[in-house]
Amino acid sequence: MTQRLFLSVVTALALASAGCAQFAAPPAEPKEQPSAAAAAPAAPEPKPAPPVVAAPPVEVPPTVAEQWAAAFTRGDLDALMSLYDDDAQMWGTSSSQIRKGARAIRQYYAQLLKAFPGTRITLHETNPRRYGDAGVNSGSYTMRRVAADGRVVVTSARFTMTYVRRDGKWLIVDQHSSLATR
Repeated sequence: MTQRLFLSVVTALALASAGCAQFAAPPAEPKEQPSAAAAAPAAPEPKPAPPVVAAPPVEVPPTVAEQWAAAFTRGDLDALMSLYDDDAQMWGTSSSQIRKGARAIRQYYAQLLKAFPGTRITLHETNPRRYGDAGVNSGSYTMRRVAADGRVVVTSARFTMTYVRRDGKWLIVDQHSSLATR
């Protein structure tokens, strides 16, 4: 056998064993047909297994609400504002109007943090969902503060935040918060 023929046979066998090539069977010699009564039904050929498809990676929803609660609890206005897009809109729990833009939202929080220092936010139920570079979270929280007369005041509220990812950072673009009804 020449070296070229030998390499061709070795390559063909390697491809066949890897499932990349199949050899046709030589033509069969004509046989006598058995009678219909003697013919056994042929076994059905097994169906090929469906291809294995990897599950898409699980994308963890951003923790914007948790960051918001922590910044509010610390009374950190700059940290709060770092969570908002420049064009964000917010309808705050104690607001009579929608605040449009970072400047208006900053004024709202500055007044709130000054009027109620030491307010602690505790998230209760959150339902973050992620949709590519956008997300939404709805849930509930309580605001706990000590009034000037020493009484502890706890206010229950509910919220919805919508956020988008810009340059790798999640930012709130819309937020609504309102008092929870019992």
